[in-house]
Amino acid sequence: MCDIQSILVVSDNPELVSFFRKECAMQGVSELHRIDYRYSTVNKSPNEMINLGATPVDIKDPQFVAFAKDEYELIFSLHCKQIFPAELVTFVTCINVHPGLNPHNRGWYPQVFSIINRKPIGATIHVIDEAVDHGGIVDQVTVDILSSDTSLDVYERVVEAEKMLIRKNLLEIVNGKFSTTVPESEGNYNSISDFKSLCQLKLDRTGTLSEHIDLLRALSHGEFNNAYFFDEKGKKIFICVTLKEQDN
Repeated sequence: MCDIQSILVVSDNPELVSFFRKECAMQGVSELHRIDYRYSTVNKSPNEMINLGATPVDIKDPQFVAFAKDEYELIFSLHCKQIFPAELVTFVTCINVHPGLNPHNRGWYPQVFSIINRKPIGATIHVIDEAVDHGGIVDQVTVDILSSDTSLDVYERVVEAEKMLIRKNLLEIVNGKFSTTVPESEGNYNSISDFKSLCQLKLDRTGTLSEHIDLLRALSHGEFNNAYFFDEKGKKIFICVTLKEQDN
């Protein structure tokens, strides 16, 4: 292995962190390198990350950026809720494990927008640059969207694809032996505001029944209250859907 001494993992996803730690142990990475685990300060439910030994960090704090530039040779983002600042990604190799198929639907909740706009979905490992979900692609894989899928169904499929990519590429990344390809285009970007705009259902919206079903299933994600409308009394009503394939 190369002379990387310290690796930082910043994540707000305990499932991926648990998997990453196991892979580091199985592939010998944790024996040769110090790996620190952090979660972002914007994480409102950090207990599982704390139980995994992670500590909080504001990745945008200039003092932390200065510290990280001296301390770490490699930084992984595993569903970090914060965007890495340009000063950090310019000086340290930062790798993002992203739940989308770059450059399609870059940004927030790619599976939601892929259900609606029918752009491809999958998992991507890429180098972080100054734009969001934009840098050179290390590896990626496409996953399917089934007619019976909700957002959660697709997301869970994507996470499994991310785990596969981590297992496949971990040693090459740590060793600095990876190569990248340039995304085929700039693609498209969806912000958190774009997602929130989708959540407020417009009851007078026109469209096909298929489009309405896609919108509702794209906003149905387990116990999350995403899609809503206001009734005649001004009360907010949440709505989610369940879809089921016919048994053979």
